Amino acid sequence: MDVLNQQGEIIELDTGFRFGDAFFSLLNFIKKPTPHDAKRTTCEAQCYLFYRDIMNYGFVDSHNQHLADGRLDLAAKNLNAINDIAVDDLTGLKKKEYLKRKLISLESEVYLGELSDFSLIICDLDKFKDINDDFGHSVGDDVLELFGKLLLETIRPSDFAYRYGGEEFLILLPETNLQEASLVAKRLCLVIDERLQVGHYGLNQVTAFDLPKSEFLEEESGINDAFFLARNVTCSFGVANYLENDQSTDTLFLSADENLYIAKENGRNQVAP
Repeated sequence: MDVLNQQGEIIELDTGFRFGDAFFSLLNFIKKPTPHDAKRTTCEAQCYLFYRDIMNYGFVDSHNQHLADGRLDLAAKNLNAINDIAVDDLTGLKKKEYLKRKLISLESEVYLGELSDFSLIICDLDKFKDINDDFGHSVGDDVLELFGKLLLETIRPSDFAYRYGGEEFLILLPETNLQEASLVAKRLCLVIDERLQVGHYGLNQVTAFDLPKSEFLEEESGINDAFFLARNVTCSFGVANYLENDQSTDTLFLSADENLYIAKENGRNQVAP
C-alpha cells in the first residue's frame, strides 16, 4: 500500500506482524530529491511503525505468539547489527559510509523547510604520524579511541560525528550557523588540548590518558612526580556553513577543508574561520 504524507513523501507500508495487543509494520519513506541533486530520484529510509489494536486487545493464540516472539527477536538482532555496522569499532563514531546519507537527509530537510540551516566541522589530529612513528600504532589507536570518547562527550546531542579517515573526523551540526559551529569547534579544541595526553606512569608503557593538563603541571598536585608526559595531543578544525556556501555540499566541504588548511598553516591547535 502506498500513501503520501503532508511533506509529499511516498510511504510504502509493508505487511506487519502482531505481538499481543500490538502490531508492528515496516515503513519505507521515499523523499523527494533536492534541486542540487538532479541525478537522484529518491531518498529512502525505513522505520518500524508500532501501534496498538484496541478492537482486538489481548487476542492472540499461542502459535501466533510464538511467531511474533521470533520476529521481534529477529528485528532486535537486525537493528543491533545495523548499529554495529554503522559505528567505527575503534572510535565509537559513525563510519564515513553513512555520512552521505545524513547529508542527503539534511539537504532535503532544508529544501522542504523542515530545517533552517546546518554546518560542517572537519577536524584533524595534529602530527598524528609522529605519534605512530615515535610510539607505535598501538599508542596511535589509544589516542584515536580516547579522542572519539572526548568528542562524543563534548558535542551536542543533536550533532552527528563521523570518522572520515585515519585521523580525520567530521561533525554535522543541524540548526547551526557558522558562529555557533565555530564555538562548538573551539570548545572541542580546548578539551583535546587540555585532556588528551600521551605519557606513562613510572616504568609503565606509554599510552593515551584523559588527564587534565592543569593537574599534572601543578607542583602541589603530586601527579607530576608520577606521570611523565611524552606528547600533548592537539587538533585543528575547519568550519563551514551550508547556507553561506550556496546550499551546495560540494562547496561546503571545500570551504571547511580550506579552513582546516588555514588552521594548520597558522600553527595548528586552532579553529578557522
